[in-house]
Amino acid sequence: MSRFATSTWLCGERRVKIHPTKPFLLGILNVTPDSFSDGGKHLSPGEAVRHGIELLQAADGLDAGGESTRPGAFPVSAAEERKRVVGVLREIRREMPEAILSIDTYKAEVALAALEIAGVDIINDVGAGDWDPGMWEVLENSRAGYICMHSTGRPREMQNRTSYRDVVRDVGAFFEAKKNEWQRRKMNVERMVHDVGIGFGKLAEHNRKLVQADWGEIGRPLAWGLSRKSFLEVTRMEKNMKNRDEALDFWHWHLLDKGEPMIWRVHDPLRIRNSWEIFSDEARAVTR
Repeated sequence: MSRFATSTWLCGERRVKIHPTKPFLLGILNVTPDSFSDGGKHLSPGEAVRHGIELLQAADGLDAGGESTRPGAFPVSAAEERKRVVGVLREIRREMPEAILSIDTYKAEVALAALEIAGVDIINDVGAGDWDPGMWEVLENSRAGYICMHSTGRPREMQNRTSYRDVVRDVGAFFEAKKNEWQRRKMNVERMVHDVGIGFGKLAEHNRKLVQADWGEIGRPLAWGLSRKSFLEVTRMEKNMKNRDEALDFWHWHLLDKGEPMIWRVHDPLRIRNSWEIFSDEARAVTR
C-alpha cells in the first residue's frame, strides 16, 4: 500500500516521524462558543483541559483553537482568543509535559503567547501568513512546526470566492509559492507541512478533487481536516450512508490507500484510530 518513505516534521525540539501507512492524529479542541460542530461544549477552562487530556489518550497530538473559522464566522480579538485558549494549553502542558501541542491561530500575538506560555510545538495557521504578516517574524524567531493552509479568504468571505481554473493546480501553485517564501527566509522546510484547506473557499466538488489528487510531488506531508465538514453530507447522501462518520471513514480509507505521509485533524481520535486499524487489517487480508 505504501508508495512513499517516512517523512520528518521538525516541531521545536522534536523530530516527528510521519509514516505513509499510519497518519499522525491531531485531536481537535475548540475552545469557542460558535465552532461548526462542537462550539460551546468545551468553553470553560476546566472542561477544555479535561477534554484535551482525554483526546491525547488516543491522539498523537492536540490542536487547540480559540476562534471559529467556520464559513461566515466573525473574528474575535487577539486578547479574547488568548484568554480562551492559551491558559488551557498551559494547564495541559503541566499535566502532560511530553504531549505534542499545537495552537490553531492566524494571529501572531496568540501564536507567540502560546509558544512562550504553553510551550506549544506547532502553529496551525489557516491564514498561511497572509492574514497577519507578523506571523512570519514569530516563525523566524522560533523553531515551531508549521501547518500552512490554503484558503481563498477569511471566513466571512471565503465561500463567495470559489472560482478556480483547476483547483488542484491552483492549490499546488499556492504551496509552491509558500515554500519559496519559506526558503527565501532561510527557514528549514522540514518544519512546514501543507493543508489543502477542505471547506475553506471550496465547493463539494473541489473538496472531492483535492482528496482524490496525488500530492506526492510536493515533497512534504499533508495535513487533512475532513472531520465533520459539510462536504461529507454530500458523500453520505450519494452513497446512502447512515451518517457523516461513515462518509469520513470512506475518504480516510481513500487517503490511506495512497500511502502518502499525512496528518489528520480529527474530533474523535479513538474512533478514527479504531477505524483505520480495521482498514489496515482488511488491506493485509487482500494482499495475503
